[in-house]
Parts: sequence; C-alpha cells; structure tokens
Amino acid sequence: MSERFTKILVVMFLFSTMIFAQTPVTLNVTPYGVSEAGAAKDTNDIYKYRFTGLHNVGAGTMMYIQVERSSGKLVSPTWSTIQYPSGSKPVFGKTVDVLDDSTQVIPFTPDKPGKYIVQVVDGQFVGTMTINAATYVGYKNSIINGVDTHVTCNTCHSDKVTAFEQTGHASMFQRGVDGSVSSHYGSSCISCHTTGYDDNPTAVNNGFDDFQFTFPTVLAPGTFNQLVTSYPDAMQRANIQCESCHGPASNHVGDTRDFRMEVSYDYKVCAYCHDDGSHHIFPVQFAVSLHANPVNESGPGREACVRCHTGVGFVQFSDGVQTTDPLFDNSFTPITCAACHDPHDATNQFQLRKVDATIVAPGGKTQAVTNAGLGTICFNCHQSRTEANAAVAGAGTSSINLRFGPHHGPQGDILEGNNMLELAGVKLATTNHVGATQDACVKCHMYPNTTANGQVILSGNHSFAMATPDGVDNMAACAQCHGSTFGTSFDQAKFFYNGNGDLDGNGVVEGLQVEVQGMINQIMAKMPGKTPDKTWTKDQLSAYWNAITAQEDKSFGIHNPKYVVTALLGAMKLVGIVTDVQSNTEQIPTDFVVYQNYPNPFNPSTNIRFALPKESHVRLTIYDITGKEVETLVNDQLAAGTHTIEWAPRNIASGIYLYRIEAGNFVKVNKMIFMK
Repeated sequence: MSERFTKILVVMFLFSTMIFAQTPVTLNVTPYGVSEAGAAKDTNDIYKYRFTGLHNVGAGTMMYIQVERSSGKLVSPTWSTIQYPSGSKPVFGKTVDVLDDSTQVIPFTPDKPGKYIVQVVDGQFVGTMTINAATYVGYKNSIINGVDTHVTCNTCHSDKVTAFEQTGHASMFQRGVDGSVSSHYGSSCISCHTTGYDDNPTAVNNGFDDFQFTFPTVLAPGTFNQLVTSYPDAMQRANIQCESCHGPASNHVGDTRDFRMEVSYDYKVCAYCHDDGSHHIFPVQFAVSLHANPVNESGPGREACVRCHTGVGFVQFSDGVQTTDPLFDNSFTPITCAACHDPHDATNQFQLRKVDATIVAPGGKTQAVTNAGLGTICFNCHQSRTEANAAVAGAGTSSINLRFGPHHGPQGDILEGNNMLELAGVKLATTNHVGATQDACVKCHMYPNTTANGQVILSGNHSFAMATPDGVDNMAACAQCHGSTFGTSFDQAKFFYNGNGDLDGNGVVEGLQVEVQGMINQIMAKMPGKTPDKTWTKDQLSAYWNAITAQEDKSFGIHNPKYVVTALLGAMKLVGIVTDVQSNTEQIPTDFVVYQNYPNPFNPSTNIRFALPKESHVRLTIYDITGKEVETLVNDQLAAGTHTIEWAPRNIASGIYLYRIEAGNFVKVNKMIFMK
C-alpha cells in the first residue's frame, strides 16, 4: 500500500514539475507607434493619426495599444481602464486591428491629464499597461498650470540642454521661418518642427497647435523674433524640443513615476516625423535592415555582446561605460536611430555617437581605423575581435574550441586587408576599396536611394542593404566608380587575378561571388569536420580561418577582391587544392580564337569561350540585334590562355544577341539565341 502511494506521489511530482517548467503565457500590453505614412496608408483602418509610441502622451492624444500573447492564440480579449483621473471618460476604439493570431491593436484616448492603467483580459490571462497623460510646457517655460515652479529642463539637465541647443532639431522652426532652410518652407512643415503639435483636432494639451498662430508670409532673417513677440505662447513650443521625444512634462518636475517622463530607443519615436512616405523615409528603409532585427545576445553573461546587439549597449560602449559598472545595462533594447545618432549632441557630423574605432592587429595589438571616414563607426562592431595568428596558435591545445574563428561580421577587417593569414607562399594583395570610397561602408551601403514610381526603394540609405528584400541588386552603388561594367547583379561582376577569372578551378569564369563561394566550399570539403577541435593540424586551422572569415564577411569578395582571393588561394594551396590561377600549366594557344557559345540556343545561361596567344586587354560586350549595348562582361587585362565566361541574362527579351570580343587589334563578333 505504502509503495503504491509512493509511486503515485512520484508520478504526481514529475507531472507537476513538467507543468511548472513550461514557460508561462503572458499578455504583453505596449504602446504601438504609427508614423504619418502609416496613418495615411488606409483611411478605412483604425489608424487616424500618427503616434509616437510613448507611454507619456498629451491629454486627448489618440494613441494605439498593442496586446501580444507570448504563445498561443488570442481568444477573445477584452479591454478596460482600471484606473484613470477624476472626471476622465477614457475611450477605446470600437474596432481592433488583428495583426496576427496572437496580436491585436486598439485605439485609446486618455482625455484628461493623469495616470491611466489599461487592462486586457483574455480568458485566464491578464496584462496591464500604465499611461501618463499630461500637457506640454516648453523647455524654457517654468509656468505649469498657472503656477511658476521656477524649474525648467535646464534646471536639472543643463548639460543635455546646452548640448542639445547646438543641434539642428533645436532650431529647425526658427531657421525655417528665417528663410535659411528652403524657399519652399511652409505651414505644412510646422507639425514636425514644433513641440506638442497634435494632428487630432479635438486634442487640447497646450501643444503648439493649441495657441494662436498665423504662418508668416515672408521668410527672412528676423521673422522668428517677430513671431515670438506676436505669438508668445505658441512660440514657447517652437522648434523640436525635449518634449517632442520624451513626452509632455507638466507632471514631471523631477518625478518620473508612471512614465511622467520617458526615454525610449524605439525608432517609431523618430518615425513620428521622419516617415511621411515621400520625402522622409528613413524608418521604412531601416525597418528592413538587419540592424532593426538583431540577434538577441543580451542578459547576464552577455555583457561583451550587448555593445553591438542592443541600442543601449552601443551607447554605453560609445560612452566608455565598463561592463563591470554596477549600473551597466545588459538587457535587450532595439538597435535604432538613437543607437548610432546622439539626439542631444551635434559635436560629430550627423550627430554620430562615435567617429573612431580600433581593430585587432598582428600580435594582438590594436590599430586605429584612419581611412574609413563616416564609415568608421561601423568598424566598432563589424570586425573579427580575435587575432588570426594567436587563434591558430592557441586552438585545440586543451579542448574542443567551439568558438574558433573570427567574430561574426568581420567586414571592417576585410576592407582594411587585415587579419587573414598569408599561406603557402601566396602573397596577400589588396583592393583599396576602403580608401577609394572615402566613407567606406557608407559610400555603398547607404547609397542615396529614396523613392521610385511612388514606392520607397528598400535598398541603400538606412536600409544599409545592397539589395531589396525581393532581390533587386543596387548596382547603382557600384556604378558610382565602375560605371555599368558589372552588369545588372552582383553575381555577374567578374574578377580576374593574374588574368584568370576561373578562381575556383571549375573550368568556367563566373561572377566573383560565385567563384569565392566555390573556393570556400572546396576548402571546407578538405577539413576533417565542421568544427575545429584539438585533432586539427595547424595547416587545417589556418586554411579554415581564411575560409570562414571570407564566409562571415558575406560580401563574397566584393569588399576587397584581391585580399579575399589571395587569402583563399593560399588556403587552397595549403590543403592541396591547385587551380589554373596558381599552376599556369595550360598550353598557350598560338592564335586568337573565339568559339561559338554553348549551349546555343540557351536559357538561363550560356558560356562564351575564347583563346588568347598573349596577355591582352580584353573587352567582351553583349549587344542586341539592333546594335544596342546590353552588358559588358569583361573589361580587363587577361593572361594568355583559354578563357570561359558565363553569361546569365536578366530582364531581357528572347531573341538574337551578339557578343563582340576585342583583344588588342583582334575583333570578333558571333551570334547567339536566347529563348525563354
């Protein structure tokens, strides 16, 4: 009897342990920011006005609240206000926006100044959110609700205020009406260039739009001062002030309870003004960037990771806050505008937080990055962080080294031609992209794309992407220096080392990225396993280091073609892989020859083969049947020998095309047929 009872208790204990070990379901209730472009997108949806996404809002502001169930589906959530100021009649919208099975958004208007607690109940699950509704004051104004408090923002935050007053935000409206911004500056601009401007006409919270003001007919120096005299109340809220980003301050005065003032890294705070769908589009582009969707490496034990994986982490790193500081924040915050740009300080161009960087150098020392211009800030995160020689020397000496290799994203080192190993006598060369571009990463990854045919282009600018999400390569970024010689996609851009473009030795000259991936694959195939351990030889570790560095760079040679190719050629030679680039054993032709392309007709690609009896400058160009140039496949000095160039046309019609080869005085034209 007792034995049976004991077994029952054990089973019950194990069952209860399984239940309580499961992650509890929560309802997360948060503000949901909406930009001007988002509010204007569909006039039939719930989003009537833009909203910053702050908990601290102007009284009467229509805000939006999101409830998200941490796991599972929402069943039938009900919304209520369980605390609100006396006399308030807070209003929820009549309909919700169902984002997905676990997420809904509802409009909510806190109509009076004070504290609100919104509650959402879905079956047995409950979530709450606190809101502070207040009125706007103006950062130089000490009078709140008719009482002179003798306190302004400067009283407690003089260092921030002094620095902020030097930024473009702090004088935007003033410069506009004084005629120094644009001759087209008009009344439509002031909703973003003033403080507390609420698009909802029924919201009265002492914002700029709640006071008498008439836009001037003349924009000239001195106009702003005239407006201060004519409209003193409105002009206390002129320009983009503290409350524009932190919320109204009437309930603050040193008290930060219940979001009576808020600091947020959410990019939607900036999107409130910087996303109108036409001229201001940074947030839309940023939302598709990898920066906006970082790998979460936060929490205890990740103090060294958050510097690049969270917004607050990079701010702390930029400010020199040590990871051992008792107040060091290792929690997760998004990487957003305020991570790279300091809203309060215009010391650096574009208000960048950090304009210097160091990378690891041979011997484990650090060296300053001096030639990357505005792109220098990127090098702080996009680097190996481990020195190659030391890594190889120390790997496998005691146990399996699961972290052998550079840190993810060593693009800075690749650009600088740093931290790959010179192997098997193949000298490392370098292509000076970092110097030639002046601003390194910025020059190409932030190529100034905006809109086309009314649609935002999701590459370049703050997307930092070299291709749109649907795969359209931003070749215009390369055309800044290279013209149209690279074709219509990056994988068509060819690279010739010592006159040979067949870098991986498979018999076909393909795009640089394809060739580099082929080289990496061959090296990896020679490794004794997927992850280095103490059984690996120094040669294997060295070859792996170069291959994995090229892999993690993710540009597949584009960032520094000569450097990556020579590093991989050395690695291939070290592990016994020899290509024509290294051997030069091919028999040299005696005449110039151009062979018929094969296959022909073709789809999706064909190979164009030709022979050179001597080193020559070769130009291989594709034309349509009318003689219009379609694409230049080769425009480079090639070594004597036989070459095969692949052409994979994109976005062209079926038909007859011509390929013309010029090599010195030799010229030859052949026909080919492309059939879809």
